[in-house]
Amino acid sequence: MNGRRGPWLALGAAAALALVYWGWVMKLKPRREKAAEDAKLLFQGLDAGSTREILLRKKGSLDVLLRKVDGQWRLITPTAAPADAIAVSNLVSQLAQAKRNEIVVDKGADLRDFGLDQPSGEVTFKPASPGAKASVLFFGLNSPAGDQAYALVDGRPEVFLTYLSVKDSVLKDASELRDKAVWNLNSQDIEAVRSELGKFDVARNRTGQWQVATATRHEPGKGPIIDAWLGELSRLRADSVPSETGQGDFGLKGAEGLRLTLKNGAQFTLIEGGKVKPGAGVYVQQAGQGPVFLLPAYAVSTLEKSAQDLMDLNVFSFDTGSVKRVEIARPLGTLVAVNTAGAWAWEPARMAKPGEKPFDFTGFLSSMANAQLISRLDAQKDNPLTPTATVTFFGDNGVLLEKAVFGARRPQGLVASSAMKTQTVLAAENLLDSLPPDAAAAAAVLVSGPKTLTATAHP
Repeated sequence: MNGRRGPWLALGAAAALALVYWGWVMKLKPRREKAAEDAKLLFQGLDAGSTREILLRKKGSLDVLLRKVDGQWRLITPTAAPADAIAVSNLVSQLAQAKRNEIVVDKGADLRDFGLDQPSGEVTFKPASPGAKASVLFFGLNSPAGDQAYALVDGRPEVFLTYLSVKDSVLKDASELRDKAVWNLNSQDIEAVRSELGKFDVARNRTGQWQVATATRHEPGKGPIIDAWLGELSRLRADSVPSETGQGDFGLKGAEGLRLTLKNGAQFTLIEGGKVKPGAGVYVQQAGQGPVFLLPAYAVSTLEKSAQDLMDLNVFSFDTGSVKRVEIARPLGTLVAVNTAGAWAWEPARMAKPGEKPFDFTGFLSSMANAQLISRLDAQKDNPLTPTATVTFFGDNGVLLEKAVFGARRPQGLVASSAMKTQTVLAAENLLDSLPPDAAAAAAVLVSGPKTLTATAHP
């Protein structure tokens, strides 16, 4: 009987050992390791939300005092200015993750041996809770290997090593913590912009559509382009703040700028001063007073946007990628082009006349979609009654995308009207020049079946 039970007992013992191994090694070991690592944290539970004041001291630099005022971080010393909330949050996060790597002396250390009698740097932070005690972290000399620093927490006896990256990441200068946002604006609140730099105005009309006006021209605005531009303006950030008071020669006296009007009637004016050097950043100042910001070079194009960049001067309204069929009707016949699986071809197929170049379907679509008007005409008087050509663009399932009607050529350009934009304008006179000869004139060479000749297929 015992002989029969032996294998079962052995199997049970193995199973029990497996459970112990799984529980001890597979399940509890990660928890023990995490607990051991958490025990090395210098300030468990620290976060920016529970902190109200931070003092940074570093040899050779001015003390930096940060304080939360009305829920917002501000620099108090060495200068009074808004603080960068993200930079402060990152600083606190670095402190919250700071660890004690190795205890060098657990108590009774001679601080001179580690450079802690005259610390090379220190961080003091006060919790937001009333009456809570401030915590202080002192940094001493770097370790012989150069990758760690000796450190001490005020009120604790041990001298320990922590990574040098902790010291470098928390002992910031004021310039690194100063908020470099030029202003605090929401682009959706901007109702109008007057650019003295580009000599134009942007404002919404009664229906909420953007309009762009210069001294000689008034045009509809490109809504998405203007919205993107206003977003860039609202997010302007400086590389540095060379003057908190505005004192100094930054080329701002008598300079021109941008005036933004918000929906609530508030106005903000940004003056553009001198450039550091050609192709480099530019100095700006709000309303001619207060701090001077140095914007990066790429922001100059945002400030110096031209009216033409914002005007909707497109003759027609369609997206080339959406076009699946084009019908070109002219006095002597109609040509039809169809996009099948990304390749354009005439339908029915037509063979090019001798000397005729393969037709560039994609190039033709692009030139039509990007055609810019030269001037506007009176839709009643100038609308082409006897078209020289009508080009109709269809999308999937025969959806009408645009109908372009062309009239006579004039010395300044070609009369064209758009069904979708309900406008009649003068456009570039060569818009139709790339088309094959009028269909009936070229009808001598029509083919059918698989002998379709097309330009290179464009996906």
